[in-house]
Amino acid sequence: GEYLETSAKISAVALDKTGTLTEGQPELTDILALSPEFGDTEILRWAAAAEAGSEHPLARPVLDAAKEAGVGFEGIPTEVTPVPGKGIVSEVDGERVLIGNAPLLAQFGIVDDVGATEAAAGLAAKGRTPMIVAVGDRVVGVIGVADRVRDDAAEMVRRLHGAGVDKVVMLTGDTQLVAEAVARATGVDEVHASLLPEDKLDRVAELQREGHTVAMVGDGVNDAPALATADIGVAMGAAGSAVAVETADIALMGDNLLKLPEAIALAKRTNRVMRQNIAVALVTVAVLLAGVFGGAVTMSIGMLVHEASVLVVIANAMRLLRRVRGDATEQGERIPERSAPSLARVDG
Repeated sequence: GEYLETSAKISAVALDKTGTLTEGQPELTDILALSPEFGDTEILRWAAAAEAGSEHPLARPVLDAAKEAGVGFEGIPTEVTPVPGKGIVSEVDGERVLIGNAPLLAQFGIVDDVGATEAAAGLAAKGRTPMIVAVGDRVVGVIGVADRVRDDAAEMVRRLHGAGVDKVVMLTGDTQLVAEAVARATGVDEVHASLLPEDKLDRVAELQREGHTVAMVGDGVNDAPALATADIGVAMGAAGSAVAVETADIALMGDNLLKLPEAIALAKRTNRVMRQNIAVALVTVAVLLAGVFGGAVTMSIGMLVHEASVLVVIANAMRLLRRVRGDATEQGERIPERSAPSLARVDG
């Protein structure tokens, strides 16, 4: 009811990058050692130990790379503190380890005297997501990870425009260079990078002030405020964090991004058919009333016309089912009986 009606009015869609436009399975691609005391193996060991207790998506490629390389990271962090939009701070074997961006270093008063910021910018220019590693008060290196753009991301953006969405915006905490690389691959209309969770919320609110009905799509903890603020919050249910799924209005089950424009298009068609059916019903009643009062319509004729109008309404509504089946056939999918786009309502 409420969400179907709101979905039919969506004119702007805001998309998180990691895990939404990208596969959310980044791989470690680079280790740049910037301190003579720390080689690649040492940097990987400290980074893996620090990330061992983190739930951030970028922790997984670091841990996987350490295991694959046979690098032991037995030091269990006694404390892991995420700093939204900047990175994490961990305590490992009595040492403070920072993994994140330049603002994280500045927040903790660590001076970058080895060119880590420039090295990170170089990785970002190649489409990598750079993470500066600091142990204690020293910057020791930069690691880079890369995440593949989803195969259906560009097609999703195209279909969103085809479904009547005026603006598709990417919101990400990643750097501008990385965000622009993904934007070129997907065709989004606007890019807003280096955002904190509250910045994403502000961008969604700004779209609403411009008069848009906004859908926000995300999968992480950092997306929760924006998901709650949007007119419709959509969580990537299969890979999304528990917080994102709980906060969203709708969970998109599975990894098929094309279900999003399909759902919006179906909502718009449903709204249009509802209005058509209401118009048919009102016109039929008005004609019958005029005919009865004018003596031109008998009871039997009135019943016949009324039942015929009911059949017209039913037939018009059934066009929605045929359209859904047709869309699924074009995508090579099998639609079971009474199936609709794979969306699940999330309470809360």
